[in-house]
Amino acid sequence: MIIADLNVDGGLRVRDEIRAAGGEAEFIETNILKTEDIEKMVAFTVEKLGRIDVLHNNAQTSASGRLGDISLEDWRRALEGGLTSYWYASKLAIAHFLRQGKGTIVNTASVSGVAGDFGLGPYNASKAGVVNITRVFAIEYGRKNIRCNAVLPGPIGTPPLLARKETDPETMEKIEQAIPMGRLGKPQEMANVALFLASDEASFVNGAAYIADGGLNAHSGMPSLTGIYPDFN
Repeated sequence: MIIADLNVDGGLRVRDEIRAAGGEAEFIETNILKTEDIEKMVAFTVEKLGRIDVLHNNAQTSASGRLGDISLEDWRRALEGGLTSYWYASKLAIAHFLRQGKGTIVNTASVSGVAGDFGLGPYNASKAGVVNITRVFAIEYGRKNIRCNAVLPGPIGTPPLLARKETDPETMEKIEQAIPMGRLGKPQEMANVALFLASDEASFVNGAAYIADGGLNAHSGMPSLTGIYPDFN
């Protein structure tokens, strides 16, 4: 396995954890905003492993604010990191998949790619783009034994959201209550979905957008007109 990340300390920690568990792993520092870094990542993988079987695109840059107030620079940066980097890494990986006769891409999108969020327009746009390039890669390369799918997480208990629970517990409580399961998702739960999509167990799954959000997207957002809510005795 090759871990590519801008966070060197975190990437090396994951590499060492995999090795300690008996796996093989290497790390390469990668800035998704630099096309040359993406090229180095792919070349490094082929050099170390001899091939690429699975590409997992799991990165994001974004900006917040009303869409009418977002600067052109922030808009471009959000799409460059959140969408263009996915396309470019996939483009480079597919060249190897075609030579090998198979390959799999898993893209981390978001439920924010199928609905809008206040103040997160650039994020919504990039994640919606990820969902649709996933479909296009799937239909264009499916007959070459190349699959492409996306996992669409809801709010997940990653370090930023867990930290916000300390600084803004009221908002985080509202978020948790908006999820029918009443809690944030766990990173391992998203990893399990990505693992399934990458594996041969999903050999006939192609172009799918797997929502994993505890039921958040299943709700219309309307307040209850009947007095029925998730909590009941």
